[in-house]
Amino acid sequence: MKSLDLIIVGAGIAGVNAAVYAKRSGLTFKIFESKAIGGQLFYMERIDNYLGLKLGTKGRELARSLADSLSGLNIPIESEQVKEVKQQEGVFQVLTNKGQYRSKAVILATGSSFRKLGLTNEVKLTGKGVSYCAVCDGFFFKGKNVAVVGGGNTAVEEALYLSSFAKTVTLIHRRSKLRALEYLSKNLTKKDNVNIIYNHTIKEILGQQQLKGLIIEEVDKGNPRELPLDGLFVAIGSSPNTEICRQLVSTDEKGFITTDSKMKTSNDLVWACGDCRRRPLRQLITAASEGAIASIEVYKKVRQSYLSV
Repeated sequence: MKSLDLIIVGAGIAGVNAAVYAKRSGLTFKIFESKAIGGQLFYMERIDNYLGLKLGTKGRELARSLADSLSGLNIPIESEQVKEVKQQEGVFQVLTNKGQYRSKAVILATGSSFRKLGLTNEVKLTGKGVSYCAVCDGFFFKGKNVAVVGGGNTAVEEALYLSSFAKTVTLIHRRSKLRALEYLSKNLTKKDNVNIIYNHTIKEILGQQQLKGLIIEEVDKGNPRELPLDGLFVAIGSSPNTEICRQLVSTDEKGFITTDSKMKTSNDLVWACGDCRRRPLRQLITAASEGAIASIEVYKKVRQSYLSV
């Protein structure tokens, strides 16, 4: 089996841009994505901070544009799930649910997944009142009472979105102050149908076949009480999808891959970009640039070309 120059794992905006630059550089490569091109773009109702895009562009629209870019450059997506990445004698063996591939270098653009509360009934009632995406599922709760758990930008944005059609929205946060940007927090407090419960956590999710409510309690004090609800939206952050590569590269305490400014990991032939990487700013525009940097660095390494780019 002939080795490729590069294998890219993941086709969110970071992985897609890595593929575009790999194509432009003349590298032989494959890009793998077992789900939809665009990754978490599908959970974004609108994009207002990506230079060149019309304000309010929907994430799904940008995802379609990414797919069009790949198609226009004749870059096929391998719809296979990468199960494991191994390194033997300087060559990578990438094992998928359909086969095995070899490459000289790897770019990890595996993204992240929604973090769960870890409560009994959470998995059972997912899709039956429990959700991790207001944009995806909010429509089903028109005129109903819902709650959002979390206190960061995502949680506040979810609550703002839901407030436009839900009867009431309760934001549950375990701290005494929201962590979201000030303008988002101010916009939320102006909503008449939004109530914020500070210093509380969720102790139990109620319901058998459908969510019926929550048991919440004060942090460090207890005093549990029932909160009847039709829907719960969990917005407490994300966890990196790095299980397939933790034996190859160094990660931080949360599992995010550590890299230098050129996206190189602790492994001299592995680069990482996007939300699987420990990064100071988690934005679409930074993910795209990281994908470009990673591919150019692979080109320099694999082709031993150190010309300025």
